[in-house]
Amino acid sequence: MLKYRDTIYNNYFTNQVNKQARDYEGMLAEQTSHNSAELIHLLPSNKDVRIVDLGCGFGTFVKPAMNAGYTNVVGYDISQEQVDVAHTLGMDNVHHSSIEDFFSKGEKADIIIGLDIIEHFTKDELIDFLLNVKKSLNPGGKAIFRTPNMDAPQTSVYAYGDISHEVFLNKSSALQVTSAVGFGKVEVYGGLLRNTQPLKEAIRKIGWWKYKTFKKIILFCTARTWHNVVFEPNLVIVAEASIQSAITDHSA
Repeated sequence: MLKYRDTIYNNYFTNQVNKQARDYEGMLAEQTSHNSAELIHLLPSNKDVRIVDLGCGFGTFVKPAMNAGYTNVVGYDISQEQVDVAHTLGMDNVHHSSIEDFFSKGEKADIIIGLDIIEHFTKDELIDFLLNVKKSLNPGGKAIFRTPNMDAPQTSVYAYGDISHEVFLNKSSALQVTSAVGFGKVEVYGGLLRNTQPLKEAIRKIGWWKYKTFKKIILFCTARTWHNVVFEPNLVIVAEASIQSAITDHSA
């Protein structure tokens, strides 16, 4: 592990500026609402599938998955502090563990979630991580990742808002790296944008439409296409392990 990570991750929850002096229940409710709207529809209809959330924090995806009726959900996080918060909030299925320790156990999952963690890896670590995720998926399984999008406006707000961020992607590089490690079908699209207050949301939608239109004009004027560009601050990457490759990994 890189040396700085010990300092950052040991108290990762409280040393993040946007998580200081806030109530845990309120933060969980806010992020549960967002993650439910953004991600739950990506899960299969079978409520018994095994879902593993790697780098789960204090359960901000574990909670909405449980609320949606999924009965076999587990989360792992390297920060004991975040795990303790999850337990305080009633999620005993969140465990203290590094991602490497999870992979070393050789466990399988139908769905592996990795929200806001890709950016914490170096490029070499990202390749190893993706290969291990693919190997850990059951045949036909699916990995779901969320990470900052380098084609978005004000990218530095997200990319450099955490000193532990190492690698950044846009849609093209996300497709490139997931294809390189052998995932089958991969979809990359923009994360959910919304304001919970109706009037502000209406204003936001108008402003966002104008911004995207302007950016598309700029791309046109530079003789480039916008068809492979995502403008939202976050990328959501859905990578499916083909049945054949998953069987090959299992037998290796």
